[in-house]
Amino acid sequence: MQSMIPVGVEYTQFLSDLRAVIRHELDHSSVIAEPLASPRDELLTIREAAALLDVTVQTVHEWKRRGLLKYNKIASRSYIKRADVLSALQGHQRTSKTGKGGRRG
Repeated sequence: MQSMIPVGVEYTQFLSDLRAVIRHELDHSSVIAEPLASPRDELLTIREAAALLDVTVQTVHEWKRRGLLKYNKIASRSYIKRADVLSALQGHQRTSKTGKGGRRG
């Protein structure tokens, strides 16, 4: 690999030239960048999944234990795909319940 040492070039001129080269390369590039993963493949933490499902963290752990939510272990942490959380959200819609002292009738 060749090295280049700019001598006698002002920093602002060097920066301007570098930007022009990058702009040129991007304009003439034939490679179209695609996202590495779709948003549905995004991994959520247990806390993020609980917030999205509107349940407690303990409930998410219980659903994992019972096999209702698939999860991925990375090191010692558990992560859940957004798609799995969304499908669980559809299957576990919360019903409104009256609390203690609520009206019955």
